[in-house]
Amino acid sequence: MPTTDNNNDTAAPPYASAAAPYTVVSPQQRVIWETKGKRAIGFGVAWLLGGLLITVVTIAQAQGGGVYVIAWGPVLYGAYRIFSGVRLRNRSRS
Repeated sequence: MPTTDNNNDTAAPPYASAAAPYTVVSPQQRVIWETKGKRAIGFGVAWLLGGLLITVVTIAQAQGGGVYVIAWGPVLYGAYRIFSGVRLRNRSRS
């Protein structure tokens, strides 16, 4: 019966032999994240500019007195989409 040496200090423990499969990101997933990030930034800019345009146009029309709209919802949503798109692009590059 062969004997085993249990005092082998050079061997790596079995749990440290490879990265966990859920921590490995494939190149295809990185491309998907990059594409989604670019799209989110584009839509975010569109929402932000749309909200600013609505605000500027309604304030210009109400110069002599009247009601104007400050479209903070689309501006805030656009900023959120830009921020999340930048985070997704950074995630795809790291």
